[in-house]
Amino acid sequence: MPHVFEFRSAKLFMEHKGVDIYHVYTDDDIDQGERTYWFAVHDDGQDDNAHGTDGVFDVRCLPQPDTSPSLADQPPFIGADQGHELGFASYDEWKDSAEYKRRQQLWHDWHQTVEAQAIKNTIRNAIEIGALTPNGAVTTTD
Repeated sequence: MPHVFEFRSAKLFMEHKGVDIYHVYTDDDIDQGERTYWFAVHDDGQDDNAHGTDGVFDVRCLPQPDTSPSLADQPPFIGADQGHELGFASYDEWKDSAEYKRRQQLWHDWHQTVEAQAIKNTIRNAIEIGALTPNGAVTTTD
């Protein structure tokens, strides 16, 4: 069965000092949702282009601001390595612990209340120091 594809402009995420920042979509498909950390200075929504050189960038690679909130303010991780570092014998034991549940709640709260503001603050900082322009990311840290 034939498919009809329709171009729709990406949603504007923010504007700062004349630089428009747009969402980027998983597999360039709006129906698959916005990517969390990838953005662009153009509205085509594509995520498959070269990092930085085409206006698409990963906010985690931008210089972090000196002021909060920033991505550096994320809660402590809850992976298997963290459980091992805390002395849990197995991942299952770690997942059943009160500390794991506490960290899980911290991540939930981060995603609900702080993450978008930290991303916006990072982008604002990058624009203000000249690391992000209407043409894309000028400098990145990998």
